[in-house]
Amino acid sequence: MGPRIQIFSPDQTDPRQQRRLFLVDQICLFIVVQIALINLIWRVFPSIYSAMPATLLHMRISTAGATLCAALALFLAEEGRATRILRVSQAFALLTVLIAALPLLAPVPGTLGEMGRFAGKNPLSVWQGVPPTRELALMLLGIVILLIRSGNSIVGYIADGLTSAVCFVVLILLSDLVFGLVHIPGSSMANVPPIASLVCVALMAVVAVLQRAEHGIFSVFAGYGIGSRIARILIPILLVLPFSRELLRARLMNSGLVPEHYVTPILTSVATIVALALLVILSRLINRMQSEIQDLTLRDELTGLYSARGFNLLAEQAFRHARRAQTPFGVLFIDLDNLKLINDELGHSTGSASLVETAKLLTENFRETDVIGRVGGDEFVVAGEFNSDDMAAIVNRVRSAAALKNHTAGKQFSISLSVGFAAMENPATETLKGLVAKADMRMYKEKRKKKKMTQVGKPIQSEALG
Repeated sequence: MGPRIQIFSPDQTDPRQQRRLFLVDQICLFIVVQIALINLIWRVFPSIYSAMPATLLHMRISTAGATLCAALALFLAEEGRATRILRVSQAFALLTVLIAALPLLAPVPGTLGEMGRFAGKNPLSVWQGVPPTRELALMLLGIVILLIRSGNSIVGYIADGLTSAVCFVVLILLSDLVFGLVHIPGSSMANVPPIASLVCVALMAVVAVLQRAEHGIFSVFAGYGIGSRIARILIPILLVLPFSRELLRARLMNSGLVPEHYVTPILTSVATIVALALLVILSRLINRMQSEIQDLTLRDELTGLYSARGFNLLAEQAFRHARRAQTPFGVLFIDLDNLKLINDELGHSTGSASLVETAKLLTENFRETDVIGRVGGDEFVVAGEFNSDDMAAIVNRVRSAAALKNHTAGKQFSISLSVGFAAMENPATETLKGLVAKADMRMYKEKRKKKKMTQVGKPIQSEALG
């Protein structure tokens, strides 16, 4: 009658997140390919050099070639590619590893050494204290692409580990660049690779993580679960915090605004406040998500009333409280008449609308403290502090409200209700389940009486109490 609810596993990839990740993936690869092509083309057409921003240039030939191969390999390794396309991707990935390794072979005598000296402008820098981080990142990236679509779980774990290693190397490179630019003590711009190389390697590391997010440990970033939603919130915060701390330290020490011996206590206090703020935000977020989950489990999605499970849970609490406090307690069982007829003649959407209207009618005519639930296709139950006289008056009020709604709304259908109710008379022996069953029986007695009256053409006299 209502829309069908599709249930997803918390670990299952969210299609909305998947579309966003794919868009980011394509943008990153487009930027990388453009930068790599520019650095290869300007060596053939030197006139282009003066027309391009300096930050986009100065990549080694080997770095530009390996970057282009890696970008093509990542593009061809997208989910859903045919097997032959994946083989081409693996060929480009293997080429990435070989080209990235060439500068490391420069000091080696022979043909490989000559190729390495051609590939890098300053090949001996590898042996002069400059760590080959770019080459290492590209080699690792090539190996990751070779393994990225493997269905073997062990190989998948290896791919995740190597992807993490690539991210680690990229963070080292970016930290070196950022700290060198702001002149943090102990840092230097002397050994920092060209910005174009860093940007390309960083963007491809992002793409590798996004593609692994469809499988393996990185899938937590794209799933439906609470953990995935929290991870997506925390990623930018956790990436920015360490850099912010070091930048703030450098600014305080260089500015002279704060005595040097106060810098560490100030930064520690700031870190504590930030951690507490994150804790508060996460706690509120988890509580809100927990409320949403409880609503999904305890409420009927179509009407917004409690489901059978929610009604039983909350009505049982109300029943026990009434029994302890020796206050009245009663249950009304309400059935929407002719729902099958409405569905057959007017369609299921009209039947759903009649259920929603009935739920609104009940919500408007009962107290907030009363527990109202939809426990079957056309069956509703209300529990609260009612005695027999209260319930008789409530039934009349509900019927009058339904008649008024039918008269003024002008809908295709009319709301007709069969009602049975039962009040708690012996708290020591009665149960909620027994009261519901008694009210249900009386509701069916009234329903059968309605059918008889309709068949003989007599007006229907309600007798909810039976």
